[in-house]
Amino acid sequence: MVLRVWVVTASRLRTAFGRALIASAIALIAEAAAAGVAPEPSPEEWTGLIDQLGDPDYAVRETAGQKLSAAGAAAADALLAAAEESPDLEVALRAGWLVASIPLATGHESPEAAGLLDAYAVGDLADRVGVMRQLLRLDDDQGIESLARIVRLERTATGSRMAAALLVQDWQPGDPYWPVMVPNMLAGLGNSRRPAAGFLRGLAAYATATTPAEAAAGVEACQAVIELLGADRVSSGTAEAADAESPLNTDLAGRAFRRCLAALLAHEGRRAEALATASPLFADADRPAAVERIAAELQWLTARGLPEAVDLVTADLGDDANPFLAYAAALAWRQRPGAEAAAKAVSLSDVAHRRLDEVDLGERLGAAVVLARWGGIEWAEREYQTVLAATDTRPADRALTAISYAEFLHDQERDAAAAEALHAVLDADGQKAEDLEQGLMQLGRDPREIRSRMLFFAACAAADDAARDRLLEESLRAFPDDIDTLIALYQRAKDAPDRRTELVSRIARTAATIEQEIRSIPADPSSRNEYAWLIANTEGDLARATRYSRDSLVDSFDTASYLDTLAHCHAAAGQLERAIRTQWLAVKQEPHSRLIRRNFARFRGLGESRP
Repeated sequence: MVLRVWVVTASRLRTAFGRALIASAIALIAEAAAAGVAPEPSPEEWTGLIDQLGDPDYAVRETAGQKLSAAGAAAADALLAAAEESPDLEVALRAGWLVASIPLATGHESPEAAGLLDAYAVGDLADRVGVMRQLLRLDDDQGIESLARIVRLERTATGSRMAAALLVQDWQPGDPYWPVMVPNMLAGLGNSRRPAAGFLRGLAAYATATTPAEAAAGVEACQAVIELLGADRVSSGTAEAADAESPLNTDLAGRAFRRCLAALLAHEGRRAEALATASPLFADADRPAAVERIAAELQWLTARGLPEAVDLVTADLGDDANPFLAYAAALAWRQRPGAEAAAKAVSLSDVAHRRLDEVDLGERLGAAVVLARWGGIEWAEREYQTVLAATDTRPADRALTAISYAEFLHDQERDAAAAEALHAVLDADGQKAEDLEQGLMQLGRDPREIRSRMLFFAACAAADDAARDRLLEESLRAFPDDIDTLIALYQRAKDAPDRRTELVSRIARTAATIEQEIRSIPADPSSRNEYAWLIANTEGDLARATRYSRDSLVDSFDTASYLDTLAHCHAAAGQLERAIRTQWLAVKQEPHSRLIRRNFARFRGLGESRP
């Protein structure tokens, strides 16, 4: 079981709000004209032009449309409001067509951003979200202005909020890189008065504030948007309509805005306001379908300094609590001061552990993986060991658990324990070899590969160079294509030219094998990541490795290990600033990974030592 992906639902704003949006957009355009920014029509002329889109006279409609089309992005806000809210169907349709005709590209984008905007124009919503993600992660903030222009010009309110949510979710207190992209973001937002644009402006003001007054103004701007959207709810007799009419609390983007404001208020020490802001996120905690999302909300807020959010789900933490929610609550209580809070953390973790006894081992393994990501390291280890200790665990389940557990231990820099975890599975007394082989085949894993990994972990834990070299050679004999073993041997052979030449040949053969896998299963990002990791840490076609690494992140957005690989590609190319920034993204995704943090420290050290 894994935490499920949240579904974004379409929503509409109330007609009253739409009229206010039209008025504010027209007022803004008038202000710009008065300041000499652009010689646009007066407010009355804008209102008249939009009304004329529904005129009975065809010539009047066409003339109004031509004038609005010529205005381009300057008319976008008023046109969007009309498209979404006008009671005149003719006006709404024509306004929508005019907005759709406004190009997202301005002509000064990088080739990569321009290509993505071309793809955006022809994609469905899912494709467009994928393009938004790629724009967010283009090197050197090349796609930020374009992404912000999507917030402003995207035809649908849902798409606009999704683009804004990506920028919002990327912020966290103390992030050194988010403020850097603010100028590009504001340039893309332009004069937009959409609520999503307003929230981004408030967050930008807070992130770049140099005085308490500026920070307070940013908070107030974000609060105003939350209040505006929070009030934009209507009663309905059907759940479907209720979902459609509650953008702030039912879709991913709206929830991202609320979470962000709660974290921002907590960072400012305004904890009571932060809790009040977060409270609606937990309104449906008693719904079974929502409980895992609620657990993720609680963990997110805890990680950003608001563990008091656990008080919002107290009623759902009895002996029959969902184990994921109970563990999230335990982590929250562990962050609160005092012996009583520590005792509550232990008690809730025990409730979660007992509740996992009632489900299958797959759910327990899933809980271990999630706990490691959340920072519940000792609880994650307890769940791993529980699966491995069960006498009725099938060979396939035992092997899967041991492999995952060993990687967890390796990440925690406990390599001797990682090697032992695999040894216990591979060489367990009385275990039939055919049962093990069958179990591994069910997982699509080669037993030789697992043994090679065991020997690699043992080499990492070796006390001296001679033992380490011997174990690495054994690892390579067990499975000649083990990537980390090849990397380790290559790096240790820097003073042995003949040995390194031999290893380069092996690396080239392994890279060719991986490329065959890429061609045979093009939709699998893991092979691309493996190729990039191997070449970035040894030698070969680094440009291809970097391209493969980027491709893997298209299919697995912001996966920490894949970001780690891309950072290594940048470092190998001598682009240390890009490496540091990319590795920081990996740290944000997996803040409790020791290996990822160690790589981040190493890249920063290299950057600081470079003249």
